[in-house]
Amino acid sequence: MSEQLTIRLRRPAVVSLSDRMWAPDPHFLEEAEQRWEQLKDQNDRIFDGRMIQVGGVHRNGAGGAVIQGFPCDFRWYAVQAAMGEEDEGFDCHCRPLGVKALTKCGERYLVGQRASWTTFNPGRWEFAPSGGVEPGQSPEEAVTREFHEEVGRRFRQPPRAEAVLFDPAACTWEVALKIEVAHETIGEATDEYDELKWLRPEEFPGDLTPIARRIYSLLA
Repeated sequence: MSEQLTIRLRRPAVVSLSDRMWAPDPHFLEEAEQRWEQLKDQNDRIFDGRMIQVGGVHRNGAGGAVIQGFPCDFRWYAVQAAMGEEDEGFDCHCRPLGVKALTKCGERYLVGQRASWTTFNPGRWEFAPSGGVEPGQSPEEAVTREFHEEVGRRFRQPPRAEAVLFDPAACTWEVALKIEVAHETIGEATDEYDELKWLRPEEFPGDLTPIARRIYSLLA
């Protein structure tokens, strides 16, 4: 399936998680480990953890999608994400699963300016909150966790999956989910965003991330 394809959803996306841990092909390992050590020296905020490596995404014929995944160490994505222009060819084919929330209150959506320390698109704006899906979590559970951390309130109804799409800039698969809230409130500040705002679509900043621009098209 093309990584540019967007799958619109009428039902939730289901994660089918393997018991087998994913790791890059052996010829990537030595360089990846070296890059990880260098990255830790450069950024004291970074830490290893677990995420889901996407092996494939398929429509299930009932308005939903099945995401085939493997448990994976975050460091494989971190070293790949940190590559610069001089070594942009380093790619160990790590494709994590993430979530993007379309948090709506009335006619306004919550958008956040990505912090300057973030690897991808620092200083640009995206729909908030967003985050990674951990092994054992559904996309709905992952976005709920991020919502409570960033917004700090209950929502009117459970998150509703709108689409699965691939972000070629960040090399991630994302499930976009809509959340509706009753009040325009924001929780305590976190280091993920420099700023959070409630805005109408016509008020969105021009410097949206590429994936935010694609999600924006779903609003129509």
